[in-house]
Amino acid sequence: MGYTHYYTPKESTSKKFEEFSTRCKKLYEALPEKSGTAGGYASDQKIEIRGADGTGKPEFTKEKVWFNGNSKNGTDHETLAISRNKNVWDFCKTERKPYDLLVCAVLIASHDLLGYEVTSDGDLDDWIPAMKFYLDTIYGYDSSENEAISKIMPEFLVEELKVSR
Repeated sequence: MGYTHYYTPKESTSKKFEEFSTRCKKLYEALPEKSGTAGGYASDQKIEIRGADGTGKPEFTKEKVWFNGNSKNGTDHETLAISRNKNVWDFCKTERKPYDLLVCAVLIASHDLLGYEVTSDGDLDDWIPAMKFYLDTIYGYDSSENEAISKIMPEFLVEELKVSR
């Protein structure tokens, strides 16, 4: 068992999915060089995003969002594969590798825009960098605003926050 994120798609219109894909590409283009997501386990490694098999280019199209880390330097693991017409529960094991930031940010986008149910082996501390990155990139919010974070936070993190208070 490894560090994994889980998601349950909801049916979406082609227009909504295209908006989601565009949002994901914007996140990809805004990626920092490094990240402290997933507990900071790979904070010293560069984030490199490749296609589904860890080579080539990621795909952000009207029908799918597919990407992985870089197989040439071992920063790939499992592909995040979200397709418009695939409406079954799925998961992506990142093993806390650098591409985890984009995986989490895309899953936040899927929750925020498409209503996907998202859960994870990670906790609130693991997800905070991705939530801040998402807010800064997509909404231009000051990511220190707790109210803004709570609006895009997947339910499993909301529940954790309630328990920790």
